[in-house]
Amino acid sequence: MSKPAHTAVADPLTALTAPGTPFEIGTEDVRGVPCRVFKQAPQCLGEVYASAGQFADRPFLVYEGQRLSYAEAFERAASLARELAARYDVGPGTRVAIAMRNCPEWILSFLAASSLGAVAVLVNSRGSAEEIVHALESTSCELLIADPRRAQSVRQSGLDIPMIVTGEAEGEVPSLEALCTAHRGATLPMTSVPTDEAAMILFTSGTTGRSKAAVLSHRGAITALWNTQLSGMMLGVQIAAQKGIDLATLAAHQPQPCQLLVYPLFHTSGTHTVLLGSLVRGGKIVIMRRWDTTRALELIQQERITTVSGAPTMLWDLVNAPERGRYDLSSLVSLAGGGQAMPQNLLRAMASAFSECLFGGGWGQTETNGVVTMGVGPDFLAHPRASGKAAPTSELRIVDARGHDLPPGEPGDIWVRSASNMIGYWNNPEANAAVFEAGWLKTGDIGYLDAEGRIYIVDRKKDMVISGGENIYCAEVERVLTEHPGVFEAAALGVPDDRLGERLVAVVVPHADHAIGEEEICRHVREHLADYKVPRRVLLESQAFARNSIGKIDKAELRRRLGDRLMA
Repeated sequence: MSKPAHTAVADPLTALTAPGTPFEIGTEDVRGVPCRVFKQAPQCLGEVYASAGQFADRPFLVYEGQRLSYAEAFERAASLARELAARYDVGPGTRVAIAMRNCPEWILSFLAASSLGAVAVLVNSRGSAEEIVHALESTSCELLIADPRRAQSVRQSGLDIPMIVTGEAEGEVPSLEALCTAHRGATLPMTSVPTDEAAMILFTSGTTGRSKAAVLSHRGAITALWNTQLSGMMLGVQIAAQKGIDLATLAAHQPQPCQLLVYPLFHTSGTHTVLLGSLVRGGKIVIMRRWDTTRALELIQQERITTVSGAPTMLWDLVNAPERGRYDLSSLVSLAGGGQAMPQNLLRAMASAFSECLFGGGWGQTETNGVVTMGVGPDFLAHPRASGKAAPTSELRIVDARGHDLPPGEPGDIWVRSASNMIGYWNNPEANAAVFEAGWLKTGDIGYLDAEGRIYIVDRKKDMVISGGENIYCAEVERVLTEHPGVFEAAALGVPDDRLGERLVAVVVPHADHAIGEEEICRHVREHLADYKVPRRVLLESQAFARNSIGKIDKAELRRRLGDRLMA
């Protein structure tokens, strides 16, 4: 087998990951696969929670007037954990489903279950009743913690599963709030679990079929978490050097980290990046019930929020908010997105509107605990089309259809070997056989590396149009479309064509104050891409695209909405 592509590292990384440092990196066998690991990292989530005890007096959760300190939140989670163990025999390996909207009770449930060594099954609360029931049945969940809406959906399905429900107690179904306050002064248990055992189950976004249940280990979650913390530390080293001070001095003068939680907690961006990331740093989490631009601006000012990470539509909302100038947003330190590279027009607009902020992004999947590559700060701005470089514990290969490595600049299938890779899909040996190859995870994404090791995500492998024998990656066309100053958002779709096999159609939503036509759009694409990648048709829409729970354009819904117009 060919060697994986080499990713160059900067001097700060070498110093921060040297032997004896908190981020020391070594190599260990992870389920029989040699992987780079953080030697000094916690072994399970319980150890992460134990470390967070040092922040007892700090504010932890803010939600619609409700405020909980670390001590208060951990006491409530501890009370719930005691009840889970006593009433439902929850312990290591028990699968406990959480199905509710973002709220403090979600977080308390997660802390309680995982502190007992249980496997938290993070159900997509925005899914249909059928999808929620499928998630519970397909993973053989033994207990469900839900809000009334999700609980009612499960009851109506006829599924027999023990429940705990938020709000008022319902007959024999106890109230979550009552269980959280049953034991004053309780201490959160710190159950020791082997590091490569399951910690949680998350569901894939389902954009190419029915969602699969990805089983993520304690080591995998913590490896992803430590990579994120290391990235922040590296940036801190650079900032400290620019200011002529050491890192400790810089850290001593920083306010408490504070993140606005807009991603769903059943996704890695919510659970890993915001929840666990805040726990490690003693940060505050401000939870929004639903996205509202004006309310977001109010919260940034009121709570002194330092970080906002969200979907492109949310970032656009902040940039374009006419009332933005009326709020004190000086606390903001960073703005970030995830997934594929941030649209160029959005990044330019963010840099103009929030010139004092740091910008970042990256690429990962549910199956990798959300982290494979990361980009932040000057390098991210200097190479905005890239999705960063491989995290120190990630190894990348770009391969052709026969599994042979490709040179820099040539797109191919992206394979990843990492301690943060999932254990596998729950009870799905066929799917596991399809995605694992000698310790490497086939991500299903198409991309290429540049000479310095930056990754450029071209497309999902299954979101590719083959027109006249040529492969057209939709994400590449979408990137170019959104670089046009008059385009708010764009989607590229393939439709059947008798002669070409498929033809490419672009669907474009212009900015409200910009009039553009099909000819101008096609001319713009032709200036940047080969002729065969120019859309055969352009449909102009005034309505913003529907997006799935993690902010990706819901192309299935878009196709349904366009109907016959798309096929004309």
